[in-house]
Amino acid sequence: MKITSLQQLHMTSPAKKECEDALVINEEAGVYGVLDGATPLVPFEDEEGHNGAYLAANIFKDQLESLNAEDSLIYAVKQANQRLRKEMERYGVQTEKGEERWSTCVAVVKITLAHIEFVHLGDSMIIIGEKNGKCKVITKDTVKGISARAKQKREGERLKGRKLPEESHFNKTIHKLRYNRQLANVDGGYTVANGMKEVMDYLDKGVLRTQGIQDLFIMTDGLFHPELSLEESYYKVKQQGLRAYIDQLTQYLKERSLHVDDRSALWIQLK
Repeated sequence: MKITSLQQLHMTSPAKKECEDALVINEEAGVYGVLDGATPLVPFEDEEGHNGAYLAANIFKDQLESLNAEDSLIYAVKQANQRLRKEMERYGVQTEKGEERWSTCVAVVKITLAHIEFVHLGDSMIIIGEKNGKCKVITKDTVKGISARAKQKREGERLKGRKLPEESHFNKTIHKLRYNRQLANVDGGYTVANGMKEVMDYLDKGVLRTQGIQDLFIMTDGLFHPELSLEESYYKVKQQGLRAYIDQLTQYLKERSLHVDDRSALWIQLK
């Protein structure tokens, strides 16, 4: 199967100094995707002023864009994850602390004549459009509902006698997020690439036949519309085009004083 058209969009949040997303475009290997670095909870910048979110996403970008056609995406994720850990150790990051790890969500495909291989971590998503007009979300948003699951976990730990702060402590966003980061790549938590060896145990992966597939829509969570399902967002993009959808979403969020995140996406037409 061949790519007949590729639309890409990569926009920085007005609240950030640089985009923590990254696009993956490796035409020789047929590899395409998006990466969404998780905004750090602790201050860190390298010599060039980049934070851990930017670095995590771009370590994965570099690894995936240097992938050869014969290499698998699983291999690339493993290599990138090891590189990420080594970089954190080089800068003295306390990797045993969830809130200090650099991390990124991953949604990447490798397209060949007969198959589409995919890998996924976190809440960057992949949607396939079929020739019959239907669409299907092939990835699961593992970040969705994490705060509710975290609260349930704390309740269970208290019942077991573990001393934790009162629940009101976690009403403060920073405290809630710090606890949530401890739930990366564990049962009942969420998935993310953060240098942990457990990343490979929780990696969402699969292979699809290209037969019947018309297009692919790959996006970071900055394209999530508060009032639309992912399927509805896909149809909006198909109807209006990628740029028009994002412009309308951005206006919708700003009018309601809602957070405008980094926005990155690829829309790939196949034939």
